[in-house]
Amino acid sequence: MIVDFQNISDESRLWLYASELELNKSQINYISKEITNFLMEWKYHGQELESSFVILEKRFVIIALDDSESGVGGCSVDSLQHIIQKIEMVQKVTLLNRLNIYCKIDNEIKCIPISKLTEIAKSETLFFDLTIQRKFEISSYLKPISEGWCSYLIK
Repeated sequence: MIVDFQNISDESRLWLYASELELNKSQINYISKEITNFLMEWKYHGQELESSFVILEKRFVIIALDDSESGVGGCSVDSLQHIIQKIEMVQKVTLLNRLNIYCKIDNEIKCIPISKLTEIAKSETLFFDLTIQRKFEISSYLKPISEGWCSYLIK
């Protein structure tokens, strides 16, 4: 069962996926349709899951799940990964590569391989923290590298 992203609980669990390139309108429409269809049918042990999604900055696909009532487990989470993999294949986009860091540099989002981060960014460079786990953390998903998990990569 899909609810509006603004209305889903702030305690909702999140999955964040990032596109290496900005998504175009056609890709956004396709992704939105596929995820909507998936979330409308998403279940855990036969029970409907209250979920939502949003696409931010034409790059970040964020799935939210209110797991307070029914929880969620392996097969349900696997099915989410499968739909993301299908989207990647059909749209020829990369959403699952966790070896990139997304930084805001000169008011642009740059996809930076972890191995190149020290060449391009500084500790005060803003990055999108894709490791947040709950909706209430969305307000802090853009933060300086010095305040994030990747701070150890900047010397």
